[in-house]
Amino acid sequence: MTSCRQVYHHICEHLDEDLSSPRCRRIRQHLEDCPDCQAYLDSLKKTIILYRSAPAPGVPRVIHRALAKALEQEQTQRELMPEKRRRSPSRSHRP
Repeated sequence: MTSCRQVYHHICEHLDEDLSSPRCRRIRQHLEDCPDCQAYLDSLKKTIILYRSAPAPGVPRVIHRALAKALEQEQTQRELMPEKRRRSPSRSHRP
């Protein structure tokens, strides 16, 4: 028998699992008998549909320009800075 907790975990963690697997068959059976899990799955499906239908948020132009400028400055600084030599830790400094 599959518990509600197992159904919740499985639905969130394994949405892409083969639907004919033994676990999925047990979950489908549980869903047929459990109105709470049916409601949870329905809510999850509706949330996914709403998420996919919502337009992607836009970045205000002023923020986009400021970010591009900051990234460009960072790249310029990296190109101008000489590479630092990486030293391996000295064995004499170990406790």
